[in-house]
Amino acid sequence: MDFSINGVFDAQTLKTLQLLNVPRLGFDLRAKSLNLIPFHVLKSLIPHFKGHKNDLIFENDQLSTIRSFLDLLGEDRSKFNLQFRDKLDPSFYHSIHHDFSWFFHPESNWEVILQLHNLKSVYLPVEFKQIYQNLDGLWKIIQARQLEVIIHLDSILESDLFVHEKNLNLSADLGKEVEVGFRQIDQSRLSNLKFWKRNYENIARQ
Repeated sequence: MDFSINGVFDAQTLKTLQLLNVPRLGFDLRAKSLNLIPFHVLKSLIPHFKGHKNDLIFENDQLSTIRSFLDLLGEDRSKFNLQFRDKLDPSFYHSIHHDFSWFFHPESNWEVILQLHNLKSVYLPVEFKQIYQNLDGLWKIIQARQLEVIIHLDSILESDLFVHEKNLNLSADLGKEVEVGFRQIDQSRLSNLKFWKRNYENIARQ
């Protein structure tokens, strides 16, 4: 089981998650996000990356904005996947010409979005579970394209409910449950979540 953590905005949290061997990290570039990472901070973290996958998170941004970020990253753009949390027209995602992940939304044109060749993984928010678990067409496309499926939790603490599901990939955003103040991550609390211990115990048994 892999557990992706989104909303990294400082060097210490990056280091903590690297020590926990988190395989995928998300950096939030949404202007209204509480986990927004300033671009200059993001650039300063790149030299410290250690082989984990990295996502740049966008939501309802202009195409020009996304392309501008990619241009500013230069050669480092290859170190990032784009993560979209919106339900825009499929032509928008197609026009970016960069690998991306997408958050499922039942009101989107998901049948077409899931067929886009640059789509590599799909996030399934638990809030829509009752809908997507019964969408046979969705699962047929996922299987045919061999898309990575990631269950996105409402809270990082919900990970304890899934720790015995060995074949699931999970995702969560950093939030108040691991903060000691506004935009102040409690590194000890983050490091000592029950999920990490239980997950390592499961791996050891395999």
